[in-house]
Amino acid sequence: MNKTLHRAVLAALVHLCPAPLAAQETQAQEHLCGTPSVAQARDAEAAAWVADADQARGGGIPGLAWDIHAVSTGAAGDDPIPDYRLRVKAASEASLAEILEPANSRGNKMLQVERNMWMTKPNLRKPVAISPRMRLTGQAAIGDIAATNYAQDYTAAFLRDEPCGEEQCHVLELSARHKRTTYDRITYWVSATRSVAVKAEFLSPSCKPIKTARFEYDNVVTLANGKIAFVSMMHIADAASDARTTLRYSKVEIREIPAAEFDVANLQ
Repeated sequence: MNKTLHRAVLAALVHLCPAPLAAQETQAQEHLCGTPSVAQARDAEAAAWVADADQARGGGIPGLAWDIHAVSTGAAGDDPIPDYRLRVKAASEASLAEILEPANSRGNKMLQVERNMWMTKPNLRKPVAISPRMRLTGQAAIGDIAATNYAQDYTAAFLRDEPCGEEQCHVLELSARHKRTTYDRITYWVSATRSVAVKAEFLSPSCKPIKTARFEYDNVVTLANGKIAFVSMMHIADAASDARTTLRYSKVEIREIPAAEFDVANLQ
């Protein structure tokens, strides 16, 4: 499905939402952190922009795998933080991440299926349910390294258009649809020309900044409808200190992932 048709379908679905869901989304948007542009209230388009940006971060792709190298620096005076290396596999609404380094965490696995997440370790007898908000390392939460499905997990509201660096961006506000998201609110800058997320500001329910993230896209993957950019770096910064974490994405490959790998019964 090309992007134009994809956006048209998403826009139609927004207008066809049953009354209870539409009412919930309207109520969520009454409490935006930002100030929307009433003259350009393009929330249906905003949902499509978010879905496009999700693909560049692994969301909705039938089969995909990549490596992550996480490098962190703490606030002044903090102890050194070890590097993390992970292998991530994703398919549609599921992803599985396995820690390869450091040695004391090797073999730990985190499985995400739709809105549920579990973790297992070599010494655990069975998986335990976890929250995507749990810290993985440094400023990176477990949900940060899973495939991104913001289009399903958040209600998108259009705020404004503005320059971001040398390009123009749509600025959106994302409000969590449920409690199993990594963040409650996100201000999201999506490139108007590249259809990728350029920047994100993660907020508390009261709109207080928690972290910011910036994204780079030097990887490329080939889908049925052509080549798309894929995230190569995610720079995460704590809003209250100089603590930083950079996630580097490499060895990105489109390939079929057996459904059994995303079965919690097989997680060990």
